[in-house]
Amino acid sequence: MKNKSARTILLFIGLLFLQGGCLAEVYKYKDESGRWQFSDKPKKGSQAALLGGYKAKASAIVDIEKQLNMKYQPTSSVQRATLAVVTINSKLGSGSGFFVSADCYLITNKHVIRPAAGKAWDATQRKLKKNAAEFERTRRKLQHERQRLALSKQKLDDFKRYLEDLTSANKKQLAQQEYAVYADNYQQEKRYIDDFAKRFNENEQAFNKQRSNFDFSSSLANVARSFELTLKDNTKLQASLIKVSSSDDLALLKVKACKSPFLVLSAKRLSQGVTVHAIGSPLGLRDQLTRGTVTQVLSNGVVTDAQIMPGNSGGPLVNDEGEVVAVNTLKVAQGSALNKGFGVSIPVARLRENFSLFLR
Repeated sequence: MKNKSARTILLFIGLLFLQGGCLAEVYKYKDESGRWQFSDKPKKGSQAALLGGYKAKASAIVDIEKQLNMKYQPTSSVQRATLAVVTINSKLGSGSGFFVSADCYLITNKHVIRPAAGKAWDATQRKLKKNAAEFERTRRKLQHERQRLALSKQKLDDFKRYLEDLTSANKKQLAQQEYAVYADNYQQEKRYIDDFAKRFNENEQAFNKQRSNFDFSSSLANVARSFELTLKDNTKLQASLIKVSSSDDLALLKVKACKSPFLVLSAKRLSQGVTVHAIGSPLGLRDQLTRGTVTQVLSNGVVTDAQIMPGNSGGPLVNDEGEVVAVNTLKVAQGSALNKGFGVSIPVARLRENFSLFLR
């Protein structure tokens, strides 16, 4: 019976690894309890018997660089730079990123992959709290209206009893007319309050579901280690989180088993008036390119008038040679990020300080 069971297991192993790849070996040995175990490596100190080989698939390298160059055939340094830029999707939204090595390391903003620690998340939390407070005020108002309606109903019932006790036909007729007016007003108020309560309950349920989904997504976003990337040609890939900066709004990701187009970090000294290009996915629109100039160079930031919108975060700010001079991070504008303003980016020196072990 044991031999039959072992043969069944071996048959299953053989079928499982039947297709393509390199040859590996299967060993059979008994553990301390006397049970048969199977492994692809001989166990030290045991009498492991070699049962045979199976074929395991070798992971193929995906050549993103070749794929994108063949499709778009860029003719300028800036056009080539767009091939290395991706859209990054998280549980709470999307941002941008870009490859910085041929073996598929890429840079983005920390708040793109950890949105529950960013300004947008804080703003949403404030809005949720404000809406929750408004629902609470409306609930108290609705409760007050129902109490008032209950008092009206009690008065109406008292008036009806008074009407029924009247003996004078004339008085009773006048009282019935007056009662009909009061009853009609009561019914109108009741319909209004019932309709209002129904709409309130529906809106509150929708709000609570929205808040619950947001809280759940925030929890997932805080621990997520894998993120979906969208390339220029709409190809989807998965990237793993490698490192999050403790000092800057920066993060490093990596795609396994691929060869990618990548951007070189500029070694030139940046100055005012230099033409720059912001590449990214603003407002949900992928693969967008805007142009402007460097308006100010600070020790910890580069300011530009190149159009930067929500979704550009994590994308590169490149010079005319297609080299990265900074990482787009935020926009400073009056009233709303959709208004005209200035973009602020993190200089490449900070990239080197944070991720020097991974950057060449």
